[in-house]
Amino acid sequence: MKLIPLLLCTALLGMSGSCGAAAADPQPAPYLDVATLDSTRFMAPPPDDAATRAEIQWMLDLQRDRTESQSARAVADLEQSVFRFADVMGPGFVEARLPRVAAFFSRLYRTESEFNKQGKQLWRRDRPPMVDERLKPVAKFANSGSYPSGHAAFGFLAGIVLADMVPERRARIMARAREFGDNRVLGGVHFPSDVEAGRQLAVLIAALVQHLPAYQSDFALARAELRHALDLP
Repeated sequence: MKLIPLLLCTALLGMSGSCGAAAADPQPAPYLDVATLDSTRFMAPPPDDAATRAEIQWMLDLQRDRTESQSARAVADLEQSVFRFADVMGPGFVEARLPRVAAFFSRLYRTESEFNKQGKQLWRRDRPPMVDERLKPVAKFANSGSYPSGHAAFGFLAGIVLADMVPERRARIMARAREFGDNRVLGGVHFPSDVEAGRQLAVLIAALVQHLPAYQSDFALARAELRHALDLP
């Protein structure tokens, strides 16, 4: 190894503990440091037992009436990806064509994920199938807390931001964003109140990140790439 690369590697080793490509962080940094804000201050706690029983009855009615196509849609929406909005954005909305969009929403997802853990860890609400065995979920779910719904939070946050990028399709984008969360209820893995709390969290994050220079820069680049790919001015 030549002297300059060796010295560079030694310097990197001192900062990160390793040299080469393996030293890179595979996950993007969130736009907001979770240590700076307790998001649970801006959400009500989960509803009481009586309200939960009413939610369960509503979910049992949904379960009775859900179709195979609705179940398949709920299962597909397990993927927390902005590219689930392709049915609204059109055939050009694919990751291979939109690397800046993919990177931007990956960082946005990381931001939302860090904050929704606060509520999950504080309230530790059981998932619906763990509360009532009559509920038969079609979608997968983790053992993490049910409140707030991370899927609903990401779907609604992605919808808010996409609608800012392509306001011409705002109504359809936001309808899809709502469906993203609703499918967690239809799939039997979240209470309706979990989904509403997730949407509240999404609004909070969207309002906070829009003023950050790093977010503004990434948003501008992703927006330009997306509008070009969709052949929009």
